[in-house]
Amino acid sequence: MSSGIVFYIPGLLLLLAAVLKLSAGRPLWRDPLVASTGLILLIGSLVCILSAPPTIRFVNDVTGVANFSAPLVYAGLTALSAGYLVLMINWEGGSPERRRRASLLVMGVYGLVIAGIWGLFALADVPVERARDLDTYYANTPYMREMIVLYLVAHTAATVALLVMSLRWLREVRGMIRRGLMLIVIGLFFDGCYQCVKYAAMAARWLGRDWDVLSTVVSPPLVMLAGITCACGFALPRIGPPLVNNARAWRRYRRLLPLSAELRTLRAPATGVIRWWDPPVRRLARQEISIWDGVLACSPYLDDQVRATAYDKALATLAADQAEVVAEAAMLAAARVQALRRGSAGMPSNVGTLRSISTPHQMVRLAQALASSPIVAEARRQSTRRAAADHG
Repeated sequence: MSSGIVFYIPGLLLLLAAVLKLSAGRPLWRDPLVASTGLILLIGSLVCILSAPPTIRFVNDVTGVANFSAPLVYAGLTALSAGYLVLMINWEGGSPERRRRASLLVMGVYGLVIAGIWGLFALADVPVERARDLDTYYANTPYMREMIVLYLVAHTAATVALLVMSLRWLREVRGMIRRGLMLIVIGLFFDGCYQCVKYAAMAARWLGRDWDVLSTVVSPPLVMLAGITCACGFALPRIGPPLVNNARAWRRYRRLLPLSAELRTLRAPATGVIRWWDPPVRRLARQEISIWDGVLACSPYLDDQVRATAYDKALATLAADQAEVVAEAAMLAAARVQALRRGSAGMPSNVGTLRSISTPHQMVRLAQALASSPIVAEARRQSTRRAAADHG
């Protein structure tokens, strides 16, 4: 099984990416770019898994045809090359009619290549199963030789076309599309290296030499790196922005935890419930709902005197804007204690007096003050003592 790890790991990673993309929902798949990206991920995953020597032997045994996996894998790689070209054509844009004609041309040409691969395999006499060195073992076998060369030439043509389109477009775009194109160019570099070692190993056999190590040892990691990098490059413009948004949401969610923890016991039971499987963007939205509900519950007990006292103390060591945030944090902490002791007081009487929750940046500063300021801690203790005295 260890001989298949280099194929199975990238195959499973690409399958996971395809499943995540599919889980985005059916409407997204009506977008040709999304559908093409998902299809490329699925084909790439399938090709990786089918290329593993254990899978090759399994497929050959199940079909009862020696080396049946060879045209299956080559046809899959050819379909993947065509998929990359079609996606790049649609990615570049232009008139729908031009894109449609170019896509149909690519699919037609590579469809003929796939048919040629199967036809040549049917004509070849390849009775000895070769799970790792089929290319070089049958490099001089009629029809099998032509099948391998046909696949390599079609693959090379796709690589050159993709490289030309990528480099031409790289100068015109920015952001996630540019990063995706850079990944594609890197992937095409690995792909070019893979093709060079394959051609070299085949040519060595034609000249009566044995350079099989290039095909059996050097080429598999190169083609897997090429496939994963190119697939990630095509997928990045679609999945990159959501990833960035979720990363930012996660950072903000973590920074707001002291504020949401302070107000957690004041929210309604069904409000702002956060489940473990929620993505960061949804977690943040529900967290902010919880914070606003908690602030509303505290608002009847927001005491300007507490704020003024805390502000005077904070102003001794902090700038005015920082002191204002600390003062409001102290007022909120004290109000939260009173809200827990006295319960609901009907309609809030001072809604809007807590200015630090009006902007995302200020809300984060409020959370930090609640967690770290000694002035806030002192206001909380004083309010607790006051509430205990009133209750007694």
